[in-house]
Amino acid sequence: MKKYIILDFGKVLAYPTTGEWFITPLFLKLINMDSINKEQLLNVMNKYNFIVSRNAKTLEDEYNIFYDFYKNVLNAINYQTSEDIIKKLANSITYEDDKYGFYNDIYEELDKLSKKYTLLLLSDNWPCAIRIMRDKKIDKYFKKVYISSIYGTQKKDGNFFDYPINDFNIKKGEAIFIDDNEQLLDVAVTKGLDVILMDRDNNVKNSKYKVIRKLKEID
Repeated sequence: MKKYIILDFGKVLAYPTTGEWFITPLFLKLINMDSINKEQLLNVMNKYNFIVSRNAKTLEDEYNIFYDFYKNVLNAINYQTSEDIIKKLANSITYEDDKYGFYNDIYEELDKLSKKYTLLLLSDNWPCAIRIMRDKKIDKYFKKVYISSIYGTQKKDGNFFDYPINDFNIKKGEAIFIDDNEQLLDVAVTKGLDVILMDRDNNVKNSKYKVIRKLKEID
């Protein structure tokens, strides 16, 4: 019998308003994108992903991580900017809500699901996600929220799943994990979780897992 639904955050509940997670609306205002090769920028951001993978237990930690991230990225692409701009970029991604948009169905569907299941959130994310969920009044639907940077591990490592499993004594067959990344579903399966692939952008042609495009398709 299913008792728990464990949800990812990105591309399940929310999406990047600019189309890229680390390019915030303020980034587009402060950085002259016409002078930058976007493909190069994204490649460099990926190269420096190890910086944002550091532990961040507080918003202050998160700010410092993203300060280092943007400073290294902009230096690597030889983009000349000021210390003040780098601070504003780090502040924006940490303390402003406009980097995320939320799918239209989530309030109604989370309300319905929370009446039938215990909802948990498990996300490779930073402390700002907790703040944003609170700001958007989404946190009330979740029994507990697990954020990777706070726990010092990620879903790909496997042991991140052990936290909700152990906290709620989840048995095989009792929980469904929903994520937009099939490889992470593979990891969840090894932990005894049933899984569903979320495809908000309607990009998935074939999958070995059940595919949904909206939360209402879970049941």
